[in-house]
Amino acid sequence: MFNSLWNFLVVSLIGFYSTGALAQCNGHAALCGKRYNEVAYLTTHNAFNAGDDGFNLPNQTYGLTQQLNDGVRALMLDVYDEGGIATVYHSLAFLGTTPLESNLTEIKDFLDANPNEIVTIIFECYADFELIETAFINTETLDYTLEQDLGSEWPTLQEMIDVNKRLVVLSDRNDAAPGEDWYHYVWDYAVETPFSNNSNSDFTCEFNRGDENNDLFILNHFATDPNLGVGRTDLSELANEFNFFYNRARDCEATLGKFPNFPTVDFYELGDALEVVDSLNGIPSSVGIEEKSPANSVSVFPNPSKDVFICSWVQPTAAQISLFDHAGSLVWQTSMNETSFTIDLSPYPVGIYHVQMLSGEAVSTFKLVRN
Repeated sequence: MFNSLWNFLVVSLIGFYSTGALAQCNGHAALCGKRYNEVAYLTTHNAFNAGDDGFNLPNQTYGLTQQLNDGVRALMLDVYDEGGIATVYHSLAFLGTTPLESNLTEIKDFLDANPNEIVTIIFECYADFELIETAFINTETLDYTLEQDLGSEWPTLQEMIDVNKRLVVLSDRNDAAPGEDWYHYVWDYAVETPFSNNSNSDFTCEFNRGDENNDLFILNHFATDPNLGVGRTDLSELANEFNFFYNRARDCEATLGKFPNFPTVDFYELGDALEVVDSLNGIPSSVGIEEKSPANSVSVFPNPSKDVFICSWVQPTAAQISLFDHAGSLVWQTSMNETSFTIDLSPYPVGIYHVQMLSGEAVSTFKLVRN
């Protein structure tokens, strides 16, 4: 009788978990019922090009394993043919290389250890499909890949987890062999914003490659040095600041009618990139709640700006306004009872500034980004 009861409990628990009742999908149970194209995935530009892995002129600090452990869920990889071996590097091999198989092994190890996580690879390809496929076969990663028919409804994250097809592969080279439906031509499935930005003020909500009717949306949100074409930590910290990043993502969603599936950044650990993605996914974030919902609903335009910021709200509010620099030092202070005011940061260094509004016992804060 004990054995029968035990077996019943085990079967019941297995069934309970398989329904996703207690499972988390990419860290959050609330995402399990969402379709793949309804979810935002923090994406790293030139994910492989990491300083910790010995690459020179990097776009990221940490390697793929730490990126994945930290919450990155989509990886942009540049792949070349080096003597018949699929090899990952950024433009010039002497700046650092690694075999694609090494990257895929890290991804597979993560998927093996985290059965409720979904990962996406976005390839910039300078190697034939056969070399890419060989790397997937040799690393036993192919079994994880999802086959998504063009025009078909995407599965939910829970459905992908249930069938263990938790790796989506997109490539900008349309040369897959017939029947190799796991290798998706990215511009049949996605559309992007421009990627050739040299400062954060270059960001626009315009379509670049891909058809605007495609299911997936890549929001390129990184600026590179105009001379070297590499990532800059100072620009990344400003770009990844919550208000700037979140507001741009929502503005582009409203302007283009596209949910930002792949917000793509350099140096993801700087700023609030993870909190932005959680907020886009409807997951409560302490940063997002504080920054996006100040008590008096302040609207700031433009933000970022090179000089003047216009701050406004609906009703006149008697408040003390205090401006602090990134180190917490008081820069400027005034009192007013108006519906708007301006702050001119042109005399001050580029960076992030904090505004505090004190009205009676109510306190609200928001950030300004000077670039």
